[in-house]
Amino acid sequence: MSIPRFFHSVRLALLLMLPAALVAKEVDLLDFRNVRRDPDGTTFKCYEYTFGDWGGGKVINLRDRGALVQASSGKGGLGENKTLVRFDQTPLVDLYFVIGNANLAKVINFSLTDKDGTEQTWQIPIDGLPKGANQQVRLDLTKSSSEQKPGKTPGMDLKKVVTWQIRGDYSDLKVEVLLVRLAGQK
Repeated sequence: MSIPRFFHSVRLALLLMLPAALVAKEVDLLDFRNVRRDPDGTTFKCYEYTFGDWGGGKVINLRDRGALVQASSGKGGLGENKTLVRFDQTPLVDLYFVIGNANLAKVINFSLTDKDGTEQTWQIPIDGLPKGANQQVRLDLTKSSSEQKPGKTPGMDLKKVVTWQIRGDYSDLKVEVLLVRLAGQK
């Protein structure tokens, strides 16, 4: 092999490796599969509370599988206040979930609230997706579906997120969804 041909081969090999180096690395922001119990009986999970029709045991934590929402309606949710999750470091996120056979809901929502009161929501259409199959939906946290409350300063400050929630669409339709994880792209 001649020297110019050798350098061409090396350059081609480097160019072929470049896409692999540019592939985003996933980091789990919320892992609904990680459910731990301390010896004192305390249960640790990635969310702090449930509310509305999703409260009262309607969210079942399945170790190594996720948080199974089996609610009579979309009038509820789960979430965390005073969160330490750093959404500013990964503005592109993927929600991984499975739709249950009993699900009738057409939409679930992901919501963030920042320190000054701005609340934004990302709609996740689930109507028509196959039941029982792994689903992955990408959300761009810089482009919400809607803003419920503008807060004191316009726009979502991803560096100062204090609350996140996953909730229904407040319809009367039954919700059965297994939340697996929310992963950010680094």
